[in-house]
Amino acid sequence: MFRFRLSRLLSLKMSQEEQLKIQLSALRTEMRRIEDSLRKCEEQLKGLQLKTLTLSSRGISGLELSQLLTYKDSIQAELSLLMEKLTQLRQQEDILRNQYLEARKERKILQNLRERRFRTYVFEQDRAHRLYLDELAVRKFAVSKQD
Repeated sequence: MFRFRLSRLLSLKMSQEEQLKIQLSALRTEMRRIEDSLRKCEEQLKGLQLKTLTLSSRGISGLELSQLLTYKDSIQAELSLLMEKLTQLRQQEDILRNQYLEARKERKILQNLRERRFRTYVFEQDRAHRLYLDELAVRKFAVSKQD
């Protein structure tokens, strides 16, 4: 019966690879959420610029202008925070991707080793079986020769 001595290590590597894949997926989901927030902030800025233009064409008070500028500054601050967070997440993604690729590479190495060992095992079992059959044939031939 075939038994791969490194099967526990192989299952550990498969588990590590799966965990990294899940983490990478969660990270990418978070990145998409932040990118959506960035788009919404940019749309708000464009809308605010249009509103400022329309208000300025018909006259705007100093209070309204200061409120619009404060709102614009808060949106820009949020944009910069989101960009910073997105940059950090991209760096994390690079690290996780490299770890995932390394874990995948190690798993494939172990799987290839397991396959080679299994082929060797099958070959040896087949060889032993053929030797046994040859021995039986020789004995039967020797017994029939004596008669």
